[in-house]
Amino acid sequence: MGTLAGELGLRAGEHPDRTFVSFPDLDLSYAEFHRRAVALAKGLIAVGLRPGGHVAVLMTNSPTYVELVFGVQLAGGVVVPLNARFKRRELSYVLGRCDAEILVTTDAVDEHTDFTALVAASLPGLRLAEHTEGAAGAVVAPGAPRLRRIHLDGDKDVPFAAPLTALVAAGRDVPDDAVVAASAGRTAEDPAVLLYTSGTTADPKGCELTHRALIGSWSAFADVVGLRGGEAMWTPCPFFHVGGIGPTVSALVRGAEVMSMGHFDPEVALDHLERRHAEHLFPAFPPLTLGLLRTPGYDRDRLRAVRTVLNVAPRETQEMIQQLLPETAVLLTDFGMTEGAGMITTTTLDEPERDRLGRNGRPIPGIEVRITDPGEPATVVPVDTPGEIQFRGVNAFRAYYRDPEATAETILPGGWVRTGDSGSVNANGSLLFLGRTKDVLKVGGENVSPLEVEAYLSTHPAVRMAQVVGRPSERYGEEPVAFVELSGGADCTADELIAFCRGSLASYKVPREVRFVTSWPMSATKIQKFRLRAMLEDDLAPR
Repeated sequence: MGTLAGELGLRAGEHPDRTFVSFPDLDLSYAEFHRRAVALAKGLIAVGLRPGGHVAVLMTNSPTYVELVFGVQLAGGVVVPLNARFKRRELSYVLGRCDAEILVTTDAVDEHTDFTALVAASLPGLRLAEHTEGAAGAVVAPGAPRLRRIHLDGDKDVPFAAPLTALVAAGRDVPDDAVVAASAGRTAEDPAVLLYTSGTTADPKGCELTHRALIGSWSAFADVVGLRGGEAMWTPCPFFHVGGIGPTVSALVRGAEVMSMGHFDPEVALDHLERRHAEHLFPAFPPLTLGLLRTPGYDRDRLRAVRTVLNVAPRETQEMIQQLLPETAVLLTDFGMTEGAGMITTTTLDEPERDRLGRNGRPIPGIEVRITDPGEPATVVPVDTPGEIQFRGVNAFRAYYRDPEATAETILPGGWVRTGDSGSVNANGSLLFLGRTKDVLKVGGENVSPLEVEAYLSTHPAVRMAQVVGRPSERYGEEPVAFVELSGGADCTADELIAFCRGSLASYKVPREVRFVTSWPMSATKIQKFRLRAMLEDDLAPR
C-alpha cells in the first residue's frame, strides 16, 4: 500500500482527463488538479517545509482546500484540518498543540466567519517576524511557538498573512525532482493527516491517521458501494471531518470524482447532483440527508442516477429516508469515528433490508470488532449482550498527538481501540450501535437510549431534528428532555409531541419536556449534547 501522494500521481497519469474534483462552479481534471497541488507543494518546500512538517488549514470546503490537502502530501508534510466551527478558546487550544509551521486560511466567508480575526483573537501577541525581507508571511505567535507563516486564500489585506499566491510564486524555481524526493520519503505507516476530534465531551484530541489507515478504510468503502472509475461520490461533509476527507480518498483510489460544496444549500446540491449524474451520495448525517430530500425542489427523478446513499441514523429514520429515495437507490449505514479513520463497520448492498436499515453492519476487511464489559475492558461479553465497542486493524489511528496518557487509555494491549460507544454484535457478526455510553439515561432504574426516542420523534412530519438529554430528577434520578427543531413552515406544540410519544413508547421514555430550537451547538458534524445539558442545568441553578 502506498501514500496519498503516490495515489494521486498514479491516477493523474492513468486518467488525466477525468474529473477528480467537482464543485457547483468548478470542475478539475486529475491532470489539472495534480498540477495545482504540485505548485502548492513547491511553494511549501520553498518556504522550508520538511518531510513530516505540519501545515494547518482553516477554511470551509473549496477546491483550494482539496488542493492544499494533497499539496501538503506531495511536499511530504502532514495536513492539520482545523474545525471551521471552532471559536477562540478551541482554536487557541489546537494551534497551541498541533505544531503547525504554516497556517492557511481564507476570507471567502467573512460575512459569516472572519477567520483572520478569529486567528488573531486566538493567538494573543501574534505579530510579523522582524528582519524578514523577502519572507512575506513570516510571523511570531507566542501561543503557537512553531508557527512561522500564515497565508490567506483571498484578496483581503491582513498584516500578518501573505497571499496564498505568494506561496505559489515562491515555489516557481523549485524543481520537480524536489517534490518527487519529498513525497517519496514518506511511507504508508507515516501520518498523513492530524485530525482533531470534535470535542463533544472534552478538549479536542489530535488523531494521527496514517496513509495506510485512510487508504485501507476508504478503499474498502469504495468496494462496498461498487464505486467505479469515472463515477461520482458526493459529500457535503466538511473536509475538516473524516466524512469529507474519506470519500475523497475513495474517489481517488478508484479514479472517480468527488463532489462537494462550500456551504450546504440543498437546491444548489440538487442541481449539481442532477447535472453530474452522481451515483453515490455520502451526506452521512440526517440534517444533510433530510435537508436534501425535504427541500421543495426535490423530486426522485432528479436523483435517478443514484445507486447508493450512506446515512447514519436509527432504524425509524432510515426507513423514512429510504422511502424518499428513488427505487434504484440503496440506503446504507455504518459505524465509524475519527480514531478509526472514519469507517469501521458498514452494511452492504445485498443485506436484507431489515438489517441494512436497522443495524450498523459488519467490519470492513482488515478490521476486527469486539464488545466488552465497560468495567472490564478486556473481557468480551456474549453475543447480543450490550457493552463497549472496541476495534483494531488497518484503519486504527496511530496515537493522540502529544498525549501519551490519552493514547494509553484508548489503545489497549493487542491494539484494541476503546470507542466509548455502546453496542452489541449478533451471531452473524453484525454490529448494533446503541449510543454513546455517557449518553444513556437512567430513569427510575430503567436504561433509556436517547437514540430510540430521537428516532421516534423524527418520524413526526413536523420534526426536522430531535435530540434527547437527561435532566436531574429527585423522583426518578434522571428524566428525558427533548430539544426539537421543526421543519420549515411546520407548526407543532410541545404537548402534541409528548402525546405523539405516549402510547408508542414506554412511559419512562416519554420526554417530560420539549424545547424548540432553531439552531444547534455543533462540533464538526455532531450536536454537542453537553451544551444542551448545560442549558437545563442553568435553569436548575439557584438564583
